[in-house]
Amino acid sequence: FFSSRRRHTRCLSDWSSDVCSSDLIIDLYLLTKTYSNDYYRWINDVTGKITKPAAPSSEELRINFLELESYKMISDTIIYNTANFRPLFGAKAESALQAKFKVVKNTLTDISDTEIKSKILSALNNYFSIDNWDFGETFYFTDLSAYLHTALATYVSSIILVPQDVNQKFGDLFQVNAGVDEIFVNAATAADIEIIPAITAAQLNQV
Repeated sequence: FFSSRRRHTRCLSDWSSDVCSSDLIIDLYLLTKTYSNDYYRWINDVTGKITKPAAPSSEELRINFLELESYKMISDTIIYNTANFRPLFGAKAESALQAKFKVVKNTLTDISDTEIKSKILSALNNYFSIDNWDFGETFYFTDLSAYLHTALATYVSSIILVPQDVNQKFGDLFQVNAGVDEIFVNAATAADIEIIPAITAAQLNQV
């Protein structure tokens, strides 16, 4: 997976403001399959036995994608940047992005809380599948909520997202922006899902 961004640099004379050259710098943001697979293994690991993988360096990317150099103009420069994942919700996310899903079960369902959590996690992983996201996109909880309610209507009547950070309030994570080199990934586990009897004011603020 890759994304690109182009920008121009200008070389100015010491004695005038005339442009002496104009070269194109191509910023490439690359996500390798190996790094992606290793990262997903780490993000989904709940045993603590898997070490967070290191992202490939710019030089490693340049060597691995050396054939791209043949597609640029001689005066152009390609900058190889590694893509970065931005985890949401779970303990492996940065503290400001950690949250708990509070769920009210559909009164007509008879499946267990454990099964409900499993179905929610599966739906979250499907929603944040790498095929559904691009670099620099914005996460909106309203979109995720609509998806979850549609996918899990048989089992769930309501789902809310409550920040875990005591300095945040309900609604602070309804929109999260990614950097140009970032792509979202779900970091929630079963521990980040709580089954509640009803949504109350206390539940909206409880961490």
